[in-house]
Amino acid sequence: MRIENLSLIPSGYKYRDPRALLYNFPSLPKVKFAKLMNEFYFYKALEAVEEAASKLGFILLPRSCMHWKRCRDYSEDRKVKVCGKTYFMMKIEEITENEISKLQNYIDEHVTRHRLAAS
Repeated sequence: MRIENLSLIPSGYKYRDPRALLYNFPSLPKVKFAKLMNEFYFYKALEAVEEAASKLGFILLPRSCMHWKRCRDYSEDRKVKVCGKTYFMMKIEEITENEISKLQNYIDEHVTRHRLAAS
């Protein structure tokens, strides 16, 4: 798989849109509904940031995939915060081999195995 095509968003998150749940299930606990909505809007915001980054020629790299010194070096102009989580917009040529392997592990753990991912 090419690194340009990697996405940090579960492929089926839009199919599990929780906005209609409260209308269809009025007895749904408010806390559960709030958690579902927070997760949905997080992925919606992340999708918008990822699309903007790809239009500018960047890919999003989670902070957990980068070394702290590289995070410090790129924090001025390429740091993006989405709902409290930090991502960096990186050019494909600037990403190290270690960061690529960490990104693939991150996607495998947090995206493809996510409960919202389409089977």
